[in-house]
Amino acid sequence: MNHYTFAKPKHGSPDWLAARWKNEQGLARISASNAAAVHNEHPYLSAAQLAVELLREEPPVAGTENRAMQRGNTLEEPIRDWAGRLLGIPLTTPCVMYAYEEDGVRLVATIDAVGEEGAVFEIKTKRGRWNGDLPRQWYWQGIQQAICTNVDKIEWVVFDSDLDIQFHTQVVSSDEKRIHIEACRNYLAAIDMGMIPDGAQSTYADVSNLYSGDGSSVDLNEEQQAMVVSYVAAQKYIASMQSQADQLKTSLCEIMKDSEYASANGEVQVTWKSAKRSSFDTKKFEAEHPALAAKYKKQTTYRTFRVVGGE
Repeated sequence: MNHYTFAKPKHGSPDWLAARWKNEQGLARISASNAAAVHNEHPYLSAAQLAVELLREEPPVAGTENRAMQRGNTLEEPIRDWAGRLLGIPLTTPCVMYAYEEDGVRLVATIDAVGEEGAVFEIKTKRGRWNGDLPRQWYWQGIQQAICTNVDKIEWVVFDSDLDIQFHTQVVSSDEKRIHIEACRNYLAAIDMGMIPDGAQSTYADVSNLYSGDGSSVDLNEEQQAMVVSYVAAQKYIASMQSQADQLKTSLCEIMKDSEYASANGEVQVTWKSAKRSSFDTKKFEAEHPALAAKYKKQTTYRTFRVVGGE
């Protein structure tokens, strides 16, 4: 099996998110919008973050829709129809998702629009002016879309701050497809073994989201014990530097007193301005409305990392 299609669930729904996350056999796959993360070239999703998403036992859930997402979702259909009129061809939104699979490779793509002769269109809205160059996130997305739909070019329709549509044809070579397929093969090989791929720089937040405590213990070798020592030393250094910074800040504030600005040679060097903020008095609310407060409490599980025994 290489190329195939399947019915597309409602865009943005839990079923749609799950279809992008795993295939029919329950194996992780990479969606076109996340393709750049495999190459560490996605501006909002690291290779490690994508790995955590694919390794978790539950599918991803829809996050809060930001203004950029709202803009894109709201304008996609009218931009599609407008682009079709400009091109003189009808454009339709497919009711299927496109997939490509071979040994160790599992890719999927949602396509914004197709033409009568099978041309594939990707619609984007951009807050600023578009200069005609594909951002790397779009570049890899286009390559994966070309792989999944078995075409050699993607037609980009970009609506930018000029309030006009720009067209761009991304020609995708067989070499570009091969490079992406092999990168995905290596990436998914690690995922299939339950591991974060080599080269994916994971953060503490990444591993915290991936692993939950089960009460077991592991034995550390000498090299790993040295990591504990280095961690303690780093924490002490950070604390020392923070203490020094606090002392310097205190001294400067004592010099400034009620002044909000400190200048040298006619240029402002430091500001210490007053500001007001409102906060919700949780304790008072719980005391006055205990039943209502309990209704809106949300329990979360988290893990705390600490070194036992100091040194």
